Amino acid sequence: MFSILIPTYNFDCSKLCQDLHKQALKIGEDFEILIYDDFSTKKYHQNKELSNLSNVFYKELPKNYGRAAIRNLMAKEAKGTHLLFLDCDGEIASKNYLCLYHKFKDEADVICGGRIYPEKEKVKRKFYLHWIYGKKRESKCNRCNAKSFMTNNFLIRKDVFETSQFDSTMLGYGHEDTAFGVDLKKRGFRFKIISNPVIHIGLYDANEFISNTRNSIRNLVDIIDKNNNIEDFFDIKLVKAYFQVNKYKLRNITIFFYKLLRKIIELNLRSKHPNLHLLDFYKLGYFSQLSKEKQSQKN
Repeated sequence: MFSILIPTYNFDCSKLCQDLHKQALKIGEDFEILIYDDFSTKKYHQNKELSNLSNVFYKELPKNYGRAAIRNLMAKEAKGTHLLFLDCDGEIASKNYLCLYHKFKDEADVICGGRIYPEKEKVKRKFYLHWIYGKKRESKCNRCNAKSFMTNNFLIRKDVFETSQFDSTMLGYGHEDTAFGVDLKKRGFRFKIISNPVIHIGLYDANEFISNTRNSIRNLVDIIDKNNNIEDFFDIKLVKAYFQVNKYKLRNITIFFYKLLRKIIELNLRSKHPNLHLLDFYKLGYFSQLSKEKQSQKN
């Protein structure tokens, strides 16, 4: 049995669910679609009406669980042997989307489908930073040799998920998927990446993207500190870059130039022509600063 799990927050996921429902009916296997609203401040009646579809269950949570805890809750309450996790702001890109997951479901413990982005002409200027970053960086995760893991579109056996859940202590946006993926890999579970992406339509404007980036880096520093082995995270380019900077004793000078240039870089990131190389340095500088502060707290 398939359980399709869609946590939602302030987003209309009705089209996504309807498209999945049509495809699920054609597979010929038992399925359920769970949609849990994480205490949204904006309600969409379209989401509530999804309960009228067969095997679709909509629930509004009495409090905000957060990105990690809501996924743990949904997995616990799901009845299927295989769990398909999707973000609410995705759009199905293929009529064979569920068929492909059904075809490959027994070939690995975790199967990732990837992410793509809308065409440029469909994107408003205020979302351009997120769109460029997604197009040039995150879409690479669709390649068969990709090492990174994202939670927006993946299939996992329920018994595998129960061995390593998301870290519900993590707050805000970012890297709950990193910690989850690293733990699964350390436990020896098999990953398979297939070309079965969803279109990421829920873009953030530049200010939100910068804020989310900073929060995700704070989470990443905490994750590595808990894990106590930075090498487990070398699949992440930012972590590997920091390791080299620290190794060659360039951390302090990196932090110096980050603090000096931070406001100028943020101006560029909010502009018509955001530079991803500047974003890379921005992330490295902030990561270096937080890592130094974390180290000082221990001493």
